[in-house]
Amino acid sequence: MDKFMDNPWFIRGIALFFAVLMFLVVQSDEEQGSRAAGGTDIAVLQDVPLEVYYDDENTVVTGAPETVSVTIEGPGNLVRTTKTIKDFTVFVDLRTLTMGAHKVRVQTENLSEKLQASIEPETVDVVIEERISREFRVDPEMNERLLAENHVINSLEVEPATVMVTGAKSVIDSISFVKASVTADPGVDGPLEQQASVRVLDRDLNKLNVAIEPAEVTVKADISQYSRSVPVKLRRSGTPEEGVTINSLNTATETVKLFGPKNVLDEIGELTAEVDVSKVTASGKLTVELKKPAGVTKISPGSIDVDVQATVNDNDEETAEAPDEPDEPVAEAEPPEEESESEPANQADESSGSKETAQQGNASGAEDSGTADQEASGTLNGLAVEVRGLEEGQTGEVIQPEGPLSLKIRGPKSAVDSAKPGDFKLFVHAGGISEGEASLVVQVDGPSGLKAEPAPGRVTVRIAAA
Repeated sequence: MDKFMDNPWFIRGIALFFAVLMFLVVQSDEEQGSRAAGGTDIAVLQDVPLEVYYDDENTVVTGAPETVSVTIEGPGNLVRTTKTIKDFTVFVDLRTLTMGAHKVRVQTENLSEKLQASIEPETVDVVIEERISREFRVDPEMNERLLAENHVINSLEVEPATVMVTGAKSVIDSISFVKASVTADPGVDGPLEQQASVRVLDRDLNKLNVAIEPAEVTVKADISQYSRSVPVKLRRSGTPEEGVTINSLNTATETVKLFGPKNVLDEIGELTAEVDVSKVTASGKLTVELKKPAGVTKISPGSIDVDVQATVNDNDEETAEAPDEPDEPVAEAEPPEEESESEPANQADESSGSKETAQQGNASGAEDSGTADQEASGTLNGLAVEVRGLEEGQTGEVIQPEGPLSLKIRGPKSAVDSAKPGDFKLFVHAGGISEGEASLVVQVDGPSGLKAEPAPGRVTVRIAAA
């Protein structure tokens, strides 16, 4: 062993080994110091926007991702600066490619030559398609769960009614729905107006990547309490006064509108109006207040006018008032000679003479009455039409025809001759009509015993909010 250790080559080998080991240690320290002092460095940049260069006026590109990842390597100070300001561009250039599917390489621009860059993904698959625009109708929608109890959506309107959608032809062809949805807090109980974003969906309700002009529209929702129109049925109540006979009861109000819960209103087939005939003394108009059935919160209109045709029998009173005239003048009168034989008969029964005189007087009165009550007709001009039955906060005006109406009347000649325009009221019932225009029947309120017919029989009324 001592001989081996004394060998000079062994000593030289040991020296060489330690020399190499020391060289490697020093070099490693120098490299670490150099890196720490600003040598090479590596950084990964996530979500770098990918620019796509193509003919955006005539074509549409699909398939290209919006962002990519870029790894850069180089001098530490340059890597840190590039990572901070990101003053380079990552892009694909499709301007020279034709329509169809292509695989293209992702490139960088304005990146320092001292940096090495790798991109993930290195290539992307894109499809170049024809760019088209098409007009679509917008369907407004609102979730009924947002409504207050017993309220319904009467109508949904959108403005503008159509939008222009632009995109790839295949995407445009796959459009099935263009919608604008109303959003609100639960408990909506009145009209609503708001801006809503337009959504373009395919048949599976997937949102499509297209350009929409305009991207927002105005949605108006008409919301009110649930209502239902039902026919009105007249029913007599009470007993007419003695001598009064009710011939007929009629109303121009054929239907009324009921408000309340849907399950309650759907069970009501008609509304009965009780007409108290004990208040009737002659033919004319009678206002009847409508009673709300159980569960109904409101009736519109709340009252209706009933046309009552009645006959008043007063013959017994006229007979009772006829006086018993004495027949003394008849007894004292000197009859002609040819009638002297009948004198005892004239004086025989005073009551008989009285009855005969009364009968003659009644016959004469009947003849005079027939002349006075001869039927006649006439026309009154310059009558205005009143709008009745409006709800609170509404106004109504007759817009067609313009100006006053005329009224044809028929009845006893004496009544026709004495009739004046001020004796009659022309009106229409606008109860239960929402805002807008409506054609309504003209009704007449006037003296009994005269038949009146307005000309024209219907007018157009405009109902508006006050």
